[in-house]
Amino acid sequence: MLRKKSLIGIHGIYVVVEDLGPELKGVVTRVALRKRVELQLLTAGIRLVKKLEAAKLPGEPYLYVNLAALPLGPKRYACRIDLEVHQLVALVHHSASGHASTWEQGVVTTGGVKTIYDNVDQLVFDFICDYLAMNPEG
Repeated sequence: MLRKKSLIGIHGIYVVVEDLGPELKGVVTRVALRKRVELQLLTAGIRLVKKLEAAKLPGEPYLYVNLAALPLGPKRYACRIDLEVHQLVALVHHSASGHASTWEQGVVTTGGVKTIYDNVDQLVFDFICDYLAMNPEG
């Protein structure tokens, strides 16, 4: 599958968490979400890099986390959670290049903060499994 194969040769990744909407203010923070994702990657042996170092890596890879929520009631949300790997790509028929999503996984769910974090954890686990399958030497 091309999606998994796009992870071959990535030897470091930068984590980007999109701004969270006001619906999650005081519930989930970008900093907490980023630290949670980064800890899982580090635990799996995936090297984290800073933004400037990522820009120097082949393909300039970064892991993009996007969480959008709609309140359903007290401490309950409908959420769309997306995890994507973006890399520099070039069009074959044209000399243009730019960043594009080369790996993605997402989920729509409802529940509280625990449900949100459980789903984020599962998406990160899916990424880790695909990454390690394509980069077995770490």
